[in-house]
Amino acid sequence: MERVYFDHCRSTFVDTEVIKEMNIWMTEKYWAPAPFTSTGTEAQEAIDESQAVWASFFGGKPEEVQFGASEVVLANVAIRGIVEAYYKKHDTKPHIITTEIEAGSTVLSILRKLEKSGRAEVTYLKVSKDGLVSPDDVKAAIKDNTAMVVMADVNFMVGTVQDVPVIGKAIKEKKDDVRFVIDATRSLGRTPLWKYADFADVVFTDAHRIHGPKNSSVLWVKSGVSIVPIVWGTVKHFDITQDKPDIPTIRGGMKALQILLDGYEEKYNKMKRLQRMLFDGILERIPEVQINGPWPEHRSPSNVCVTFKYIEGEAVQMYFDMNGIVVDTGSACANPFLQANHVILALYNDYARAHGSIRLILSWHNTEEEVHRFLDVAPEVVATLRRISPVAPEVYKK
Repeated sequence: MERVYFDHCRSTFVDTEVIKEMNIWMTEKYWAPAPFTSTGTEAQEAIDESQAVWASFFGGKPEEVQFGASEVVLANVAIRGIVEAYYKKHDTKPHIITTEIEAGSTVLSILRKLEKSGRAEVTYLKVSKDGLVSPDDVKAAIKDNTAMVVMADVNFMVGTVQDVPVIGKAIKEKKDDVRFVIDATRSLGRTPLWKYADFADVVFTDAHRIHGPKNSSVLWVKSGVSIVPIVWGTVKHFDITQDKPDIPTIRGGMKALQILLDGYEEKYNKMKRLQRMLFDGILERIPEVQINGPWPEHRSPSNVCVTFKYIEGEAVQMYFDMNGIVVDTGSACANPFLQANHVILALYNDYARAHGSIRLILSWHNTEEEVHRFLDVAPEVVATLRRISPVAPEVYKK
């Protein structure tokens, strides 16, 4: 039985064309960038080309693009670097604005540690039932000591697509020196093809969710934005990340982006079509299902997040896995810290809804046949678990 993979938020396979590109720089052109040699010059040109490709995507300049070890590292570099830059210029503690539904493993973790250490003051904005943050709320939260607003343009759990162009404009209208930092680690291929340079100051992302290699991480910093390096190393290549360039990974990330952009609309629309099939099929076949997050507007085309009432998400996840289908869950039992998903709790304040949630993240490589297989399996999985659930109504016990 061939496995069906619907967990592309965690990982994607590496495209064969990406592997070919990387192999060239691991086996044939394994050189490091350096002056005065043909090999060193060609290695530097490989980095320069990668910067140019990403800069075009962001709408910025090649010299504004830097590469680093991972998305977590670059999130730290961006957020903590702006905090340190603020302290160099001001004698007051910086204020940071974010939302309560950001990624717990990166943005929220960094901000909570900054709070706990006394290095920053943080405002966590509430969101609507659809996970949307109001531009007016962002604007109203800005204070004299606000250094930055940081948020994801696509939410990792429920797929909410924030109106970041409008939010960016609102920030600058209120206070022009407030930096708008965007976590784009879940949004490549999942938003309109907007140009971040039109409304953002800093963006960090990673190509491993678009069939690039893991840790193909990219940081874009608009010219004139001050970030103090928090990692000390070589400044020869990248003055902010100060990391030694991993050329095979850099080239792999570049190639993955080029493949994504070639036929972008077709890939986007395919995911949207599969997403519609999943939502419609689930609601038609299974009673008492809750859609988590916005639908049909303001949602990433790859995200399907639902709760099957009366059953636990980790049980659903395991039963699907036994049927060769990989999904994710927001249940506390599947969390190493035994915490229900904070995004669904923020949206609905409903622990049962969070515990019973599952999430599917599509790739444009998924197929209609895989969707049909999920829909064929799902009703029996849910019915089986409801029959043994201590909280399910009697109607499901028969």
